[in-house]
Amino acid sequence: MRSLLPPLELLLVAIIVAWNILLSARIAQVRKLPRAFVLLTARAGFLLLPALAIHLASANAITARSVTAVAWLWPLTLVIFALQAIYAATRRLVNPFLGFFMSTYDLLIAVDVVLRFMAAQGRPLPAIALTYLAITSGAFAWAMQSSTSIASPFFLFVPMAAPAFPALRAWSASFRFFLALVALAWIVVILSQVPPGYEAQRSYALHDPSTEKLQERPANDLDVGIKLFPDLTGAPPPAAIRNDLALVDTLGVAVVSVTIVPEQATKAGLDSLAHTLENLRGDSTQLIVTLGYRSSLNPLPGRTFNETQRLSAVEPIVRILRPDILVPALDPYDAGTRAAGERPPQFWENYLTRASAEAKRIRPRTRIGVAASAYDTRDSALYAWAAAANSPIDVVGFSFWPSPSGTKTQDAERGAADRWMRESRSSKDHWVFAAGGFPVAHGEMSQENAVWSALAWATSRPAIKGFIVSEAGDYGTVTGIRAPDGHLRRVAFAIKRALRGLQESAAPDSTPAALKRSQQRVGG
Repeated sequence: MRSLLPPLELLLVAIIVAWNILLSARIAQVRKLPRAFVLLTARAGFLLLPALAIHLASANAITARSVTAVAWLWPLTLVIFALQAIYAATRRLVNPFLGFFMSTYDLLIAVDVVLRFMAAQGRPLPAIALTYLAITSGAFAWAMQSSTSIASPFFLFVPMAAPAFPALRAWSASFRFFLALVALAWIVVILSQVPPGYEAQRSYALHDPSTEKLQERPANDLDVGIKLFPDLTGAPPPAAIRNDLALVDTLGVAVVSVTIVPEQATKAGLDSLAHTLENLRGDSTQLIVTLGYRSSLNPLPGRTFNETQRLSAVEPIVRILRPDILVPALDPYDAGTRAAGERPPQFWENYLTRASAEAKRIRPRTRIGVAASAYDTRDSALYAWAAAANSPIDVVGFSFWPSPSGTKTQDAERGAADRWMRESRSSKDHWVFAAGGFPVAHGEMSQENAVWSALAWATSRPAIKGFIVSEAGDYGTVTGIRAPDGHLRRVAFAIKRALRGLQESAAPDSTPAALKRSQQRVGG
């Protein structure tokens, strides 16, 4: 049932959008209504669809270039809807029950969208505004029962036009009452998230980069990198190539990570990716390839994972891309569960063993990795197996993300990682394969603090040899280092400071870890 909530929410959004457009056209024909009200309603209905389309396009780095100049149209439209509903309620043009809840809801979401627009532009916001964003983001996460919904541009509040004329049919009156109940439900949920939202925003302040210091690594044995491109089913999009490679050059990272959907990967796409990364590989930059999962409109888990196709794709991926590290399954107990369904650790152990054998057959120097992300008992069992000396896994790792509750979850995850490493006593290299934040849902400062705190933890653990920031741009999720309008978010400058500090703390005769490995790989 939980997996059905996101598609049901999208269906409700579509219904409300259609209702708003039809209602606006109907109100425009009612001559007895005040002219100013009719004008507000007509403009709101006229702008709704194009504003929504522009909003969705401007949230993705691939499509944003052509529409960012008019991204303000979505917040403007919601402000017009809020004015329309308030006008109707205060002038008693609508049933008081409908008017009160619809106008209150429209006002709350208009404030939310305006603040999100400002956050997306990289403008600094006061603490009260950031708290409000955390409250509304938490409301969506609670309603969808999914912490990942706060990073998706597709889960959004849509306004409700106030119906300022009597219902002509019984079903229409019932539907109006239903919409008022929906508005009431959202108001209640938003208000219920006030304490958690306040605590979430406070949690980021505990990891202020000005007070939380990185640990020196004199051996220069920690490589920092970023994830490039959207999850690939073919060649990387030209816009992503241009922006992400420029970001690599700007930051000067030693590692790049890409995610490929193996069930849909083609030889032409792999060849194109190899060509794209050719110059980076020549500069001794390490490459991590992660096998992700197909996206699907089907909300039921277990429908986008084909073990046979994935294993058969390992050979061309390793042969063409020659990755330094191959991660055969992205986050088995997070994204992997959504793709393959609920599986015991033995399922993933068997799959990883077979994938490792195939990769080593093609290129023995490619190391195999796996990351913990859920930090539950199944993840613990999989980690213990991977960290054992006799497992086929060469690199054991973690994914660290804040949640709607801020960094509290992230702090608990790092505590679990510390306990697992201590109990396993594994001599294998450990990596943070993904760390990031939510620059719009919680503000750019929160993203900076979340990544910095994870990096501070990684530098203080000698077993951690690599750290990947996810991701370079907003590709389906609003988590990028570079915003869709082109500006670098605060986290980019934090990464640069971290790299500079690590380089300055390195011993004079130390050799960068990436260069050491490239020297060891000479000859193929």
